[in-house]
Amino acid sequence: MFHILLFLVFASFNCFGECPPCTNQTANLTIPLSEGSLPYRVTLEQADFMLPAGLHSFAYAVHEGEWLLLAGRTNGLHDVDNTDPNFNPFPPSMQNTLVFVINPKTKASYYRSLYDPSAHLSQAQIDLLSASNTLFYYAAKKNTLYVAGGYGIDTASGTMNTKSALTAIDVPNLIRWVKNPSKSKSAAKCVRTIFHPLFQLAGGVMLQSNEHQPFLLAFGQNFGGNYLASANGTYSRQIRPVQIIDNGQSLIVQPYHQPDPLPTYRRRDLNVIPIVKKNGKSLTMAFTALSGVFTPPDINNTPGAWTIPIEIDPDGSSRMLDPNDPNTFAQAMNNYSCANMGLYSIKKDRMYTLLFGGISVSMFSDGSNCNMDPNPQCNTCTAWLPAKGNVFTVCCNLPFTNDVTTVEIDKHGIYRQYLMSGTFPIINSFPPVCPGFTPLTCAGDPLQTIYYFGTNAAFIPTGGLPVFPNGVISLDKLDKKPVFVGYIVGGIASTILDTNCTTDSQSSSYIFKVSITPQ
Repeated sequence: MFHILLFLVFASFNCFGECPPCTNQTANLTIPLSEGSLPYRVTLEQADFMLPAGLHSFAYAVHEGEWLLLAGRTNGLHDVDNTDPNFNPFPPSMQNTLVFVINPKTKASYYRSLYDPSAHLSQAQIDLLSASNTLFYYAAKKNTLYVAGGYGIDTASGTMNTKSALTAIDVPNLIRWVKNPSKSKSAAKCVRTIFHPLFQLAGGVMLQSNEHQPFLLAFGQNFGGNYLASANGTYSRQIRPVQIIDNGQSLIVQPYHQPDPLPTYRRRDLNVIPIVKKNGKSLTMAFTALSGVFTPPDINNTPGAWTIPIEIDPDGSSRMLDPNDPNTFAQAMNNYSCANMGLYSIKKDRMYTLLFGGISVSMFSDGSNCNMDPNPQCNTCTAWLPAKGNVFTVCCNLPFTNDVTTVEIDKHGIYRQYLMSGTFPIINSFPPVCPGFTPLTCAGDPLQTIYYFGTNAAFIPTGGLPVFPNGVISLDKLDKKPVFVGYIVGGIASTILDTNCTTDSQSSSYIFKVSITPQ
């Protein structure tokens, strides 16, 4: 996760005069509506089991009801104010070098280190399998998890880089290795790797509509060296179609003709969601890219967020909605990568995507000025502590949130966003421990010592649901009663909404159950 300094202006928002200039894609935002007109409600509750350790920005697959989790990071928010090229804000020691297997039915958990002698992995392989913000896709028919790119350490050179690798992981056998290495293949025999510059991406998304369509490497960047606050990686600004030829032994990549990079596709760390829509009498499985970061920084080095959706066809062709049309949807909440799930109603011909927490360009609050950072914690930390309210408030520093929203696409292709009443349950945390921090009050309220969830987390559906081929749940086929649909797993947990202090956040080991109640 990279720190975001944003400011967006909406006509109803009163800027206090000290706000930085707007550098987001659009000056206006579409204010979310009430959930009242939606045909369902959502409920989140804490599950009665947890991950063995906190984890975010990981890759995962589900096989016969068990979850395989690997790669990602074990700390929370990285250092965001770094200007020292010799200081590494992404410590290699915090790269996740464990492979987890979770059985949500029995609540049993297993894990094994990539350094376990039974793994027989080289250090170079461990570096690839512990990178963060990889692009990944689980081909269930092949029982193969494809993991591409990711940012992490190259131990041989001692430098940080974005990997140019594609690794095919034999999911059933890697699960067996984690659970019982003496009766299974080694981890090394479960992985096959090839290298190609098209895979050198982090913070993007790997997609495939069906096995007859290409794999799509959507967005992301190639970042080399230690992260600096003033540095930028090389954004792909593309949706790259590739063919992966895999017979279970050899692994070959066949690039298609690559599209020209587009300035408005300079995006990463975003939600690219599967979409179902009617096409005559048939249904089409496609994708939509929502929001993401960053717009190019201005002269004050204040980058912003993208707000206009990009629609993506199964073959990778795409188009962005018109940002100059005042009626075009401009996303206001849940703008960064977060847990998400899709519902589609054939009867209504409407697509609904729930976005769970994460970090947002705006929120509903008491209207206090989040752009002033009124509660400085210490020399390197800032915090904004608003009270709850119904004032649509746009913030310079994109804050963490527990809010849940729905993005709806109707039969005419019109987008709307709705604020849901269901949200993450309150889980008390230890007070933030930023050096020099003294608990302060905001609008008479004491410091909130609760966690904010969802950033770089995953939604993992439960089995047995009525789903379309791309995993979107059929809303029409759900019972008219609360239906358990899946889990939110891992992510970043922050004790403060708006902070740039690493000690205010951690990787989350919490798991949440998600239920949908059709109305």
